Amino acid sequence: MEIKKDIKNELLQRREIQAIIESDKTPSLAEASKLISEQFKAPEENIMVENVKGKFGRNTFMLNASIYDTKEIKDAAFKRLTKAKKAA
Repeated sequence: MEIKKDIKNELLQRREIQAIIESDKTPSLAEASKLISEQFKAPEENIMVENVKGKFGRNTFMLNASIYDTKEIKDAAFKRLTKAKKAA
C-alpha cells in the first residue's frame, strides 16, 4: 500500500486517506477497510471507505477512505450523507 494523501481534518474529526494498492482483482469495500485497519492500526468500525477506483488492464487501485476518531462520529456522518443523497 502506497499512501498518496494523509490529512487530519480537525473540524470533522477524521483522517482522510488516499492510497494506491495492488491486487489481482478489485478489492471490495470490506477488504479495503481491513487493509486500512491493518496499515493504520485503527478499528474497522471507525473506517468509512468512500470508493475504490481502478483502470482497465492495471492491477493498481486508488482508494479514498476516512478514519473517524470514534464510531459515533462516523455514524453521525453516515446519517448526514445518506440524508443528503435521498434529498437529491
